[in-house]
Amino acid sequence: MSDHVPTAEHDSHEDPMSHVPPPSLWPLLVTGGLTLVPFGVVSLLGTLNKSWWWGPLTNPTVGLILVGLGGLIFLYCLMGWCNQIIREKLISHDVAKQQTDLQAFILLFLTGELMAFGAVFSYFYYKKFWDPQFGPVEGMEFGGPTVAYATFLLLFSSVTCEFAHHALQHHKVMTAKILFVCTILLGVAFLGFQGYEWGELIQKGFYPTGEAISDSSASAFASCFYVGTGFHGLHVAIGLIMLFMVLMRLEFGHFQGKRHFAVVAASWYWHFVDIVWVLLFITVYVVG
Repeated sequence: MSDHVPTAEHDSHEDPMSHVPPPSLWPLLVTGGLTLVPFGVVSLLGTLNKSWWWGPLTNPTVGLILVGLGGLIFLYCLMGWCNQIIREKLISHDVAKQQTDLQAFILLFLTGELMAFGAVFSYFYYKKFWDPQFGPVEGMEFGGPTVAYATFLLLFSSVTCEFAHHALQHHKVMTAKILFVCTILLGVAFLGFQGYEWGELIQKGFYPTGEAISDSSASAFASCFYVGTGFHGLHVAIGLIMLFMVLMRLEFGHFQGKRHFAVVAASWYWHFVDIVWVLLFITVYVVG
């Protein structure tokens, strides 16, 4: 008769569902932090100052507090959530099955993200089809070198990201680290150029709310432009967080053997962001 007593750790490896994470509060906390950000942005823009329940809070100070607090809560809780997932992934008994399931998940996730951007594109082309005047204010220089530089940087970052993934697959860890750092820097530079473009347009009176634009068609275009590019910028920021986490995990030597889903997910997500930008560039700067 065997004296072996099963342990919790042993049971977790034998459990066919051991790769499924247990219930967690982190997703709710991440959502809560992220929810504060748009309220802060709206407060900064002052678009709810006519509302009796929000009006007293509509000022730049409250807006900055909400954006900052929401951003900090989001980042902290996101890191905590990812840390929990990383720890749980390491005890999975079936690595191949785990990687296949996770890749299927990221494909479904990206499909959902594409549908979200599809709503922006659909609205844009709907307005463009029914309103020929839909577009920027007449005489305003739209696009230009800033957008060209930003586009080049983002597309080139996709190349460095792919080479980083390829280097890691061939166990060239240091090369992968350098290329991931380059990808992150290029992504940050892209956001910098986009922020600079927004600043220039706002100085010219092309406000996100369209309140200073007398032409209703141009006002609608302004709202569509800022929603589309802002939503994409948010995804670029999320992609940068994913790439940074991959870089940190490379430092800790987490990616060994067949366990490299985080690299695959970050790489696919970054390529997705690049593809969306190409479509957005054509939609806003060429068709628009």
